[in-house]
Amino acid sequence: MAAKPVYRRNLDDSPRRVAAMATSNEAGHILPLHMHRRGQLLYAVSGVMRVETEQAAWIVAPARGLWLPPRWPHSVAMRSRVEMRTIYIAPETCNTLPEQPLLVEISGLLRELILALLDEPVAYDEAGRGGKVAQLILDELARLRERPLDVPMPRDPRALRVARALLDNCRDDRDLDRFAEAAGASRRTLARLFRSETGLGFAEWRARLRAIDGLARLANGASVAETARAVGYASPSAFSAMIRRTLGSAPRQIARPRPPESTRPL
Repeated sequence: MAAKPVYRRNLDDSPRRVAAMATSNEAGHILPLHMHRRGQLLYAVSGVMRVETEQAAWIVAPARGLWLPPRWPHSVAMRSRVEMRTIYIAPETCNTLPEQPLLVEISGLLRELILALLDEPVAYDEAGRGGKVAQLILDELARLRERPLDVPMPRDPRALRVARALLDNCRDDRDLDRFAEAAGASRRTLARLFRSETGLGFAEWRARLRAIDGLARLANGASVAETARAVGYASPSAFSAMIRRTLGSAPRQIARPRPPESTRPL
């Protein structure tokens, strides 16, 4: 994340403290490093996206969203076609909301509220339906349930080069020696950088990435067998064992969102 982030003004100038936007993005589309004056909740109705900050990366699947505080630099890469819904919150209204990015579950009620706000004009009546919906959205955001499924990112350019290569293709099974050669560092240096800058050894870091990548695929409808192959495991049992070892529960148990209060589609 060495590039200087630019401001994207999506609804930053909205006359209301809560604003909603719907966008469609093709697979492979990238929103380069940027930030918003407002806080935002990124939510994919369908498809999977990867969001990266200087500190961590998240793979965001349907039924999950990522909260980003105001002025938090990030980039977004679409791993498939993504129908995205974004809520923008005025900075002065973010005082009671998390001060760090969080991957969260999107309740059925919040899904319905986002849909309702999208039906309102940008300058909705704050004393009318739009204002009531906006306040309910703020109430729901204050109750968000965190899912700690982030991948910590190294800062050193050599380790970061390796991390991003694996983010692009977590099936890559090169060992640490080959990655070190490509990164221009010794094996020992690369191992030390991952441990000191992410808190995980290289093998642990790659296993966590594969686990989180796999969970996003499961949440998007892939089978365990398909997911195991996609993230570099020869069998579903080996993949499931890795998930249990890395995250402490069975894949479907972690990937399954809470039952929504409503099944009305966005």
